[in-house]
Amino acid sequence: MIDASEGQEWTAPGATSPPSVGQVPDAPFTNASAAPAAPIAFPVAAPAAPIAVPAVAPQQAAPTFRSWQPGLIPLRPVSFGEFLSVPFKAIRYNRAVVVGGPLLFVGGAMLLLAASLWLAFTDPSLALQSPTSQFQGIEASTIIVGVVALLAIVLAEALSSAVVAPGIARGALGEKISLGTALKAIGPRTWPLFVLWLVSSFALGIAFVPGLILLGIGVNDSSDGLVGLGVLAMVALGFVVGVPVYIISAVARCVIVLEQKGVFASIRRTMKVIRGRFWWSVLIIGVTATLVGIATGILQQLLSFVASIGILIGFSGEWVGTLVFIVALVLGAVISYVITYAYMGSVYALIYIDARIRHEAFDVDLAQAAEARRG
Repeated sequence: MIDASEGQEWTAPGATSPPSVGQVPDAPFTNASAAPAAPIAFPVAAPAAPIAVPAVAPQQAAPTFRSWQPGLIPLRPVSFGEFLSVPFKAIRYNRAVVVGGPLLFVGGAMLLLAASLWLAFTDPSLALQSPTSQFQGIEASTIIVGVVALLAIVLAEALSSAVVAPGIARGALGEKISLGTALKAIGPRTWPLFVLWLVSSFALGIAFVPGLILLGIGVNDSSDGLVGLGVLAMVALGFVVGVPVYIISAVARCVIVLEQKGVFASIRRTMKVIRGRFWWSVLIIGVTATLVGIATGILQQLLSFVASIGILIGFSGEWVGTLVFIVALVLGAVISYVITYAYMGSVYALIYIDARIRHEAFDVDLAQAAEARRG
């Protein structure tokens, strides 16, 4: 054991300390004329070779308590209640992205739809405002605006929930991004998102083909049994195929935007991420979609009542009634779809984050990123 003094060895109390190097013990004097004793040679140790100490890489700062909830959610698996409450928190935290993004796409599509409806109602060839007039055709401008409005609605469906994903992902770290930043994130991903919508729609459409065939044969042969079997097949296959397609496409949108993957790569990645959590995702999306559907349904019923009054006035030839009908219809659609996309887009992003936390320890990566950001 080494004492704290200048390199001296520690000995037990009462023990005689041995002479140190350089000390010579006193020899007894025997004869003054005796020859001097030969000098005592002490062995000198060779200098030790220097010991190379490998350089140690600087360690990353360990996440602190504050790093485990830097933003919208605590960095751990998301609970059922948080799936219901965090979307409202996200709407309050970053309205520009969570609400403004869907409003931009849905609002643009609904304005084109309003223009298309106005041209259709005021087109003299269609004669929609005069019950006594006959159909004489349709103008080219009405067809063009209608097609553009339909494409805008499809793009709004593909992009409105995807634009929410960057806001939720950065909000989990306590960062509030602008709408412009979110649009830059999904801008290069517009085509993959559109193709994903086409693939999912095609898969869902294929599921209805057998039922439609049976239904057509039953109607042609006046067979109630075949008609009922066709309807049953459409419902059954629509559920069996539609539920997985809906879940996978919803999470794949987040993968396309956040991980910059292609369409089929994002589908494979989604199936890997949500493994073992599929039915939990079905439960979460089913409950949240039902709650949102009830809320928006009540609102749409109120505005549909106003629209029905407007259309009755419009059939009498008053343009004011037509305008009231279009405004009420479009306003109800905008409010309902914006609420739906803002809330459900947040849920999709949370399902993606929760799955990665459970399977890939993504919470540790997020906590380290939050700690580095706090710096």
